[in-house]
Amino acid sequence: MKQPAHKPKNDDHSEILKQEADDITGKIDEKFDKLAKKFRDKAEKAKEKLNDTKKEAKRAVLRRRFELYADAANHLEEFSAPRREGNDKNSD
Repeated sequence: MKQPAHKPKNDDHSEILKQEADDITGKIDEKFDKLAKKFRDKAEKAKEKLNDTKKEAKRAVLRRRFELYADAANHLEEFSAPRREGNDKNSD
């Protein structure tokens, strides 16, 4: 029986596995970027409210909220940056 043209011969699946890994990594990176953007937006919203708030207790809560969302966004961006650089190098 003849194998389809798109499948490698002789059980060499390394190219298929590499392509699958690249596809999944791309999807994961997109999700990380989307979540980081959501966190960044929430941090900015808290910062805007902070500027308009006079009560010290409420300011402390908003400041902490801003810090947590900004830290989470930074963490996601720092985590996905090396992965993205690795993908960019492979595509050259």
